[in-house]
Amino acid sequence: MPPWSARLTPYRLPFRHPWSSHAGAWRERCGWLLKLTDDRGNRGYGDAAPLPEMGSETPGQCEAWLRSNMQGLRHLAPELALENLANSGGHPAARCALECALLDLQGQQQQRPLWQLLGVEEPQPVVLNAALGELDETATTRARNALTAGFDTLKLKIGIHPESQELAHLQQLAAELPDSVYLRLDANRAWNPNQALAWIQRLNDLPVESLEEPLARWDDNTMAQLQQAARFDLAADESLTGFLRQRPLAALPVRRVVLKPALLGGLLPARDLIRQAAPLGLHCVITSCLESSAGLWPLLHLAAFTDQVTGPTAHGLATGDLFSHDLGHAPAIEQGRVRVGECPGSGFILRRDTPNQHQE
Repeated sequence: MPPWSARLTPYRLPFRHPWSSHAGAWRERCGWLLKLTDDRGNRGYGDAAPLPEMGSETPGQCEAWLRSNMQGLRHLAPELALENLANSGGHPAARCALECALLDLQGQQQQRPLWQLLGVEEPQPVVLNAALGELDETATTRARNALTAGFDTLKLKIGIHPESQELAHLQQLAAELPDSVYLRLDANRAWNPNQALAWIQRLNDLPVESLEEPLARWDDNTMAQLQQAARFDLAADESLTGFLRQRPLAALPVRRVVLKPALLGGLLPARDLIRQAAPLGLHCVITSCLESSAGLWPLLHLAAFTDQVTGPTAHGLATGDLFSHDLGHAPAIEQGRVRVGECPGSGFILRRDTPNQHQE
């Protein structure tokens, strides 16, 4: 019998409410749950949830890559399979899922938490931002609820509604915020250079911590000029992978990177980028691609590593309650924070009612 066997289970998770951005609205999240099992009953999980609109492979390409690479590695123990795991080759979501499942299984077998495998010495509670969705007339109410729940960084999507409306809502919201609370804004490539500059000039007088992806089309010189005009960090998110194909991280013209392992090929490639970012003074934030709870748990361990290397920040991982149901329990958030704990592996536990599929 090989060191582990694999199951690939498709899933479809509906959002409680449509998730909107400048790029459109999603009503559900689809992907595959990858489960690796050894002969002692240890189980490792990975979430393969591609988003081609954000730069990943298509669902069909993701499934094909997983089936091919699972077959080729199953004769190896998890730690050896990780050493032999190929580059994503344009299949980052698939590679991330297999890598996470192998790390989870390795942690289970060695009775070590995933944060320890990543090199964290002593994890602190991971601070999260509240994901408030789009900036509309209900944003102030959602912000009040987030403050009551203990969050002190509030993230909002902008560039969706008319500028005058969003500015009015933003100014109303900012006027109510305590001094210790900051806004994290995401434009999702909504603006041309003139629009982006005008927005930044208005935002400079508000408690804004960062602004992600202001430009519809990334341009190094324009982004450098916008960062110089901003009193806060500008961040590369969905543009980061394309940037890194042609230029080193040291050439990045903004002060922050948003790391989504499902777009980067896994936790370990993201860890390499975090190590590169530290001497450059770049701020690193780990965010989800709206994965299931199986995908969220490993990201928390990477966030703990990030805090150790580039300094504590709020990470974008408070997305588990966006679904009407999930594959397992999402990480428990208390006062805007999550403790990764000492459990072996990632900490993800599959719900008993998840349907079984055929074994690969």
